[in-house]
Amino acid sequence: MPDTCLPDICFRGQLRPSQAEVARIASEKLAKGKRRLHIVAPPGSGKTVMGLYIWAELVGKPALVLSPNSAIQAQWAARTELFEHRHGMDLAPLISTDPLMPGLLTSLTYQSVTLPARATEFTEARATDLWAQSLIAKNQAACEQEAEDWIEGLRGHNPQFYNERLAYFRKQIREEDAIGGRAMTLLHRTSLDTLVRLRDYGVGLLILDECHHLMGHWGRVLAEVSEYLDGPVIVGLTATPPDREGKKREDTQRYDDFFGKIDFEVPVPAVVKDGYLAPYQDLAYFVRPSEKELAFIASADQQFRSLIDELCQANAISDAPGSLILRPPESLTDWLVRVLRDLQLPTRQASQWRPFFAADPRFVTAAVWFLNDRNIALPENVPELLPSDDPEEERLIILIDRYTRHYLRRSPHTTDHETATRVVDRLRMLGVQITDSGPRACASPVSRVIAYTRNKTQAVVPILRHEAQSLGQDLRAVVIADFEKSSAIRSEVAHLLDEEAGGAVAAFRMLLDDPETNALDPVLVTGSSVLVDADLEERVLGEANQWLQVRSIDVELSSSSQGMFHELNGRGSDWCPRIYVELITELFQRGTTRCLVGTRGLLGEGWDANSVNVLVDLSTATTSMTVNQLRGRSLRLDPNHPRKLSNNWDIVCIAPEFSKGLDDYRRFLRKHETIFGVCDDGAIEKGVGHVHAAFTELKPELVDGSVSQLNSDMLHRAANREAAYELWQIGKSYSGQPIRAVEIGSHQAKFTEGFPPFAKAKRSWDRLSLVTAISEAVFASLQETSQISATSVLKINPRDGGYVRVFLVDASAEEARIFAQSVRETLGPLSSPRYVIPRSVDIPADTLTNRLLPRLLRPWLERRDRLQWMLHAVPTVLASKRDLAAVFEKHWNARVSPGQAMFVKNEQGEQLVIDAIRNNLSPATIVHEKEMFL
Repeated sequence: MPDTCLPDICFRGQLRPSQAEVARIASEKLAKGKRRLHIVAPPGSGKTVMGLYIWAELVGKPALVLSPNSAIQAQWAARTELFEHRHGMDLAPLISTDPLMPGLLTSLTYQSVTLPARATEFTEARATDLWAQSLIAKNQAACEQEAEDWIEGLRGHNPQFYNERLAYFRKQIREEDAIGGRAMTLLHRTSLDTLVRLRDYGVGLLILDECHHLMGHWGRVLAEVSEYLDGPVIVGLTATPPDREGKKREDTQRYDDFFGKIDFEVPVPAVVKDGYLAPYQDLAYFVRPSEKELAFIASADQQFRSLIDELCQANAISDAPGSLILRPPESLTDWLVRVLRDLQLPTRQASQWRPFFAADPRFVTAAVWFLNDRNIALPENVPELLPSDDPEEERLIILIDRYTRHYLRRSPHTTDHETATRVVDRLRMLGVQITDSGPRACASPVSRVIAYTRNKTQAVVPILRHEAQSLGQDLRAVVIADFEKSSAIRSEVAHLLDEEAGGAVAAFRMLLDDPETNALDPVLVTGSSVLVDADLEERVLGEANQWLQVRSIDVELSSSSQGMFHELNGRGSDWCPRIYVELITELFQRGTTRCLVGTRGLLGEGWDANSVNVLVDLSTATTSMTVNQLRGRSLRLDPNHPRKLSNNWDIVCIAPEFSKGLDDYRRFLRKHETIFGVCDDGAIEKGVGHVHAAFTELKPELVDGSVSQLNSDMLHRAANREAAYELWQIGKSYSGQPIRAVEIGSHQAKFTEGFPPFAKAKRSWDRLSLVTAISEAVFASLQETSQISATSVLKINPRDGGYVRVFLVDASAEEARIFAQSVRETLGPLSSPRYVIPRSVDIPADTLTNRLLPRLLRPWLERRDRLQWMLHAVPTVLASKRDLAAVFEKHWNARVSPGQAMFVKNEQGEQLVIDAIRNNLSPATIVHEKEMFL
């Protein structure tokens, strides 16, 4: 066994601030005996240097680095050039990327130590998976998606070779099926031999790069490998925590146990402000579905409404196509009335209203709303209820779900069971699945039509036209789609979507069809194809052949005409996605093409081109892992453009007048849930609000009928790169911790009407002054009751569109949370408050004297009437006791309005709240809670 002590290796550079912080935390953890480190840092933030620093300066033992593809594997070896031996020893011979010859730092791919030797059953899918893993292990593909695209391309273009190779992997599976045991016993012989060599070498540090991949096969194997290597120090590095959706509980638990909690997370804004990532702005371009698509969406909406109407009819028979054939003997409305009257729970009868309501408040509230809406008398025992916060469609689905599960399926009549089946089928068409435990979202034909509408693909053209006018020859745009062509178009939407709909090929064709975007010389690159603009073909072939020759790559290039474009083909053992992606990327970097079109599997993780300054995301990916990987493509610094700023575009299709018409907008929301971006006031905010203050978690406010204006504003922002760059305030001090804020807007004209009810008030309320007064009352109350510190400072910033941002600085995270929640409760709509407080305003009296007064004198001389204008909730943290509510009342009276805090958790108080809502005395203010940096 070799000497496992590292030579005297040190870092010869200077750590960035975020890297230095990681090093400090890692040193402290290791000193306390912790053997697992979990670090999250964005692409381009220097994760490789962080890992190497821990290896050389902190652990001091031979290290094994595992990466998801060969490109990242090579980056680890290359970055060791930043380290040196203090006495001049050459480090190069000590660094290895060869599994046959471990070194003091051995950089390999995950595939090289986890290649499976067998699977659990024989299927073509298993053979294909083994084939894909083999391609990755041999560096012929960079990731699973790329390998799968390559194999699929062979099946279409070379079926004979495809069948031969598939037969080979089938044979491997058959021969090894008899092998059983633990995960390591299922490994290929080459992987086992590699692990033996690494153990014998004395590996003491295991660095797992992009460790979010370890939620499946790789993670299962490496959990055992770490034990086999005698428990080395483990460092997990990733740009984003893993996607847990659809993963087995055992895999997620293993991941959490293996890495533990995140020890340090480097936020993207911190690295941008420090000047190590390029600043960016997130933009959105909105489109509407086509006329045919709108008709389809409308018909689906009508089906939903028809379903409701049909279920409300008892003992009716219909043979209309697609309708329910037999109606149940008790209609939906009759059943709801009976359930409310008898307090009927699914398995028993409640004795009183409150326990009945508490058992399923969303259903009960929806039922009362539904019966009221249809003018059906409520049973005498049913009290008035506060309105539900659920959207109308969700309330209706709740009712249909309970009716189906609790009545139709449990009915003794087979006709009711048949009706239940048809209800389930109808809802599935609308994207809702009724399960044994309740309704769940599922794939919807309507949602697919909106996601892949041709109008979204067409929108790439005006975006890139505008970007080209602004950037000229410096434009480097990447358009990313989910797939090249779709292999599965559902029959319900086949008349609207063809195999290219929403894919990379469709976007490529659009760009070629327009003279201005055709001038960008677009190139399409996917796992199975390279397509080149026809007038660029000769130049690409010339430059590509030169590139291959310089690198001694044995490939013979040719092209075949496909009309407006040519398909680039290569013959030779070296021709594979890894080679042609590297080739096309080089041509893109130098400007031979100014626009790449590709799939997220190929141009996502591990792909780098530091010249990218425009990203157009056509994909439907919403997981933080995938979205952050895609966004990371445009954040690399470009040495040729020191003030580079990237524009990241989402194209969103909306039809808000239909129940499913905001599905694509909801995808857009999910994409931005974990993304920080710069706002118009210079704050760095997490969530969709940084794209525009009008974008909320429910719907895009002010977008209905204003799509053209919104798009125009976005294009204007896209061109104004200098202003966006300055908003980031790169190099200036900032808070390294996220700040919680609330943002207030309102379309309720009544909210800001009138004058402050104080004798010397000369200016009427506006949104900024009223929000300021209420926020100051909340702030002072929380300070007096010691719920926030005396050192915290209240900040109030106006934003575009009339929104007002309110937040604390010099406050703890918990204090910021309490304040934000309190402001949101006080300014938001009434929702089961414990105490309320009235707000009065002074309204100019409608008198002849007032009308005759000159406008300039009215604030001083006019007579005003004082009216109770609105009822506000006392914040929860100030409403648990009467004396706390009294503190809030004092500060409210001083800053906002005279009024007494009233307890409303009794029958009389609840009726007061209901009356306030009914009479428009409840705030309809829009309040968003945000996370941001300063």
